[in-house]
Amino acid sequence: MANSKRALGVITVLILAAIVIFGGGGWYFYQQYYFVSTDNASVQGSDLKGSIVPLTSPGDGTLKGWTAATGERVSQGAILGRVSELTDSLDLRAPITGTIIQNDGVNDQVVVPGQQIGYIVNLSKLQVVANIDETVINSVHVGESVDITLPAYPNAQFTGSVSRIGTASAVVVNGLADTSLSNIFDKVVQRVPVYITINAQPGEHLIPGLSANVKIHIR
Repeated sequence: MANSKRALGVITVLILAAIVIFGGGGWYFYQQYYFVSTDNASVQGSDLKGSIVPLTSPGDGTLKGWTAATGERVSQGAILGRVSELTDSLDLRAPITGTIIQNDGVNDQVVVPGQQIGYIVNLSKLQVVANIDETVINSVHVGESVDITLPAYPNAQFTGSVSRIGTASAVVVNGLADTSLSNIFDKVVQRVPVYITINAQPGEHLIPGLSANVKIHIR
């Protein structure tokens, strides 16, 4: 009787182990077959250079009438302050329509031409850029839907769609790879940037630079 109970217990354990193994394996293959996923992604501007634009001093002098505030939305050309020179005064205007995300300006501080005293970004023109392994990039196509999660907003679910697939690997986009014939090529899996349009945002305040996880539907 004891041997029978022991055998039954062993069989039960083996069955449960098989369920766990095959269930987990089934879920893994399901994810691999229907999705391309990566956590190598981030929120960026709507062009390759990004959309964070510095607010810079137009001249050499003292900053006066500086009214910019972090989180404030301003229109292109709006006067944010002026730089008072010895014989003249130059307006400091917003270079684009957007939201001020950093303000380093202080009234009466001495500034020089081109000095960055803040940053502005058009928050309505953001996208997610995901770096996808070259081994699976052929499975990704423009127009496919994407599930997006952001560590900054763990309880929010974003969606989007693939708008463009890069024509060069991330190595080339971020800096030319070494193609010298005198060096040995270190072969590694390259990654191709995939640009994802974000659908209507559920109220969260997105800014460039936030990390993201994406799941691209491919079937």
